[in-house]
Amino acid sequence: MPTKQTLQQKIEQKQIATQQTIRLMQLVEMPYLSLEQEILKEVDENPALEIVSDPVEDDYAQQEEAAEPEYDENGVPFEVSEPLNNDEIFNEEYYNEEEMDDFMTERTLQRLNAPEDRPRRDSVGVYQESIREQWMLQLGEMVMTDEESKIACYLMGNLDDDGYFTLDMQAVTNELLYNHNIDTTVAEVERILVQYVQELDPPGTGARNLQECLLIQLRRQSKPTEITRLAILILEQYFDLFTKKHYAKIMSLLGIHDDVMQQVLKMIRSLDPKPVDSDTDLEKSGSHITPDFIITAVDDKLTLTLNNQYIPKVRINKEIVQPLQNRKLMSRKEADAVQFLKDYVEKGELFINTLSLREKIMYNTMYAIMQHQLDYFLTGDDSQLKPMVLKTIAAEVKLDVSTISRFSNSKYVQTDFGIIPVKHLFSEAVNDDEVSSKEIKSILTQLVQHESKQKPLSDEALCAALQEKGYAVARRTVAKYRDQLNIPVARLRKEL
Repeated sequence: MPTKQTLQQKIEQKQIATQQTIRLMQLVEMPYLSLEQEILKEVDENPALEIVSDPVEDDYAQQEEAAEPEYDENGVPFEVSEPLNNDEIFNEEYYNEEEMDDFMTERTLQRLNAPEDRPRRDSVGVYQESIREQWMLQLGEMVMTDEESKIACYLMGNLDDDGYFTLDMQAVTNELLYNHNIDTTVAEVERILVQYVQELDPPGTGARNLQECLLIQLRRQSKPTEITRLAILILEQYFDLFTKKHYAKIMSLLGIHDDVMQQVLKMIRSLDPKPVDSDTDLEKSGSHITPDFIITAVDDKLTLTLNNQYIPKVRINKEIVQPLQNRKLMSRKEADAVQFLKDYVEKGELFINTLSLREKIMYNTMYAIMQHQLDYFLTGDDSQLKPMVLKTIAAEVKLDVSTISRFSNSKYVQTDFGIIPVKHLFSEAVNDDEVSSKEIKSILTQLVQHESKQKPLSDEALCAALQEKGYAVARRTVAKYRDQLNIPVARLRKEL
């Protein structure tokens, strides 16, 4: 039978493995800018780690060196040799790993080499954080406990393309417990959503429905007026009447005149039903996003590369490791004194290993996605997108669906036809013929745009029109896609 000590060791090892897995998934899900900040933070807190090269600082230093050459005493400029590239820096001529024993071996995180002719960051555009990176920075400025911060980041990572939070709260608490080792309650998660996530800009972010989205914007107004108060009251207590345009009944219930009601309507209509415009904030800004991946097509063959050019490379600091090599010659007291260095080294090696695993997971996940969308990456034609759901990719790469969801929400890929968000590649099948939901939504939009404004098409009519075009779609599916496109019901689209 195993001893009590053996069982305790197994429990501790399992806990360590769980913590490492959680940290790994957090790194995988992090946006580009957040990962860079996390690495710099880890290096700042761990003296056993050092930056091998900071891409941004290296570029600046090289520019300074080129701009201001050094001169000898006769005023003749010194000959400046070409700067070493990464392969040369780690060549045996400059660095010999065999100088250290197995324990102290420096584990350098190697980047995947990108094609030499691919554009540099500045050719993509002036770097501008994506909306999700902006949210991450805003959360970082809020005063929270460590657990609150983790929950808030999780909630933020699960906001949809329009900035709404639509997940079931009980499912969220289960996910936090099983996959993030956070034991919390529905009430606590709701508190953090309201207190922190719904305080993010733009106002309306984190809302669970349209009503809450509009109310958040009204309550965030810096100089509320009587009209603001009435608008809040109407949305809080008479939202159903408001959506049905029963304005006369609302005026009767509140005892207000038509001119006041018109001011209230004007204020509410000035609000944004979509706090994040997925077309502008998440996609059109793609020209200013540093992509996580690069996919190029040559002779009908695709090449996938991780874009790690601007992520700091880290390694174990040799100056910290040096004292550990002489532990056998130390006294017991001296050996105990440097034990903390060994702990830092082990922690640093674990972090480097986790970054390496992150690269493998990132590559494998994007590769699986690319294989499903080969025709799209070869043509850039949205009509070539195949139905692909999160569950399919999750099963192939053996990750949770929630992880793939947050991965797709925070990652961008540079293609031969522009930079696109990874989430753009996911859709769903709407019938046995595996027609993409994007195709159905596109046709729905066209039907509504060309309908009679005096007699707009009902969901049944839209369903019939789709069926005439050969798409076997149920009415409830039409209603769901109409809602996702923020198209009101026919009654509300009618113009007098």
